[in-house]
Amino acid sequence: MLTLKDVFQAYFRIKNYVRKTPLDFSSILSDILGKNVFLKFENYQVTGSFKVRGAFNKIVKNIDRVKRRGIITASTGNHGLAVAYASKNFNVKSKIVVPTNVAKVKLNKIKQYGSEIIFYGKDYDEAEKYAKKLAEQENIIYISPYNDLDIIEGNATIAFETFTDNPNIDTFIVPVGGGGLISGIAFFSKIVSKDIKVIGVQSENSPSMYESIKAGKLVRVSLKPSLADGLHGNIETGSITFDFVKKYVDEIILVSEEDIKQAIKFSLEKLGLLIEGSAAVTIASILNKEKELLGNNVCLIISGGNIDIDKIKSILFSGDDRGNM
Repeated sequence: MLTLKDVFQAYFRIKNYVRKTPLDFSSILSDILGKNVFLKFENYQVTGSFKVRGAFNKIVKNIDRVKRRGIITASTGNHGLAVAYASKNFNVKSKIVVPTNVAKVKLNKIKQYGSEIIFYGKDYDEAEKYAKKLAEQENIIYISPYNDLDIIEGNATIAFETFTDNPNIDTFIVPVGGGGLISGIAFFSKIVSKDIKVIGVQSENSPSMYESIKAGKLVRVSLKPSLADGLHGNIETGSITFDFVKKYVDEIILVSEEDIKQAIKFSLEKLGLLIEGSAAVTIASILNKEKELLGNNVCLIISGGNIDIDKIKSILFSGDDRGNM
């Protein structure tokens, strides 16, 4: 389905459009964990999240087709922002379908790039279904946030960059939503060495991949509001990410909303990092979960930093933020 050559080609295809993000050693987290902990700062990416890697790879790789037909996607924010940004770079007509509860900071950033924004549905699942319907009706190219080899190729460049900076990394901890990010990282990592561990982290309030792997097939789950809005939603039927995760990922663990909240607060107060809930799940996992699976050189993927100021205020100054998720 994917080759090492594909990942290398993706890296050189997108490298002039995205940042090579830092990989930094964290002495604070290393002391807590008793292992060497490194942070891969995709929150410093050009749109504030890793999503531009896949978006640029998809658009550049298929530039003639997307210019001719235009593109549409569904997103809770970061993927839509990435598609809008990449589309503007190549003057490609794009439509972004977002649920009505989309985070303000992500919505405002999308608006900067001139894509048509369509509000539909109360959550990602409803927005995705509507976007795919419009794509078929209007003969527009639909770009999935995760269920697309071109997207996975782009995401795999994160692992490639990480190993060029530190070839001793033996464990990746990666946020999981639809599985596009962890599919790319896990695929590349297991080519480097089958002994490298890849651990996914998902919110208890949106545990679609966790429950699917547990059941041995894709299953739909009930969704609850989550601070990790970028990981929210079910996985579409037939998604290739399920096979990637089943083959290459060692384990998926769940973190609670309280875990995520405390990880956001910890990141800001102790690490000086402003990150969104979808990124904070990796930090939450090592603050609160079992550590037996981890190797000696652990890389946490900090996937994004687009978080509403009101949400930050709620986390820092309120004793209970359940109404602000």
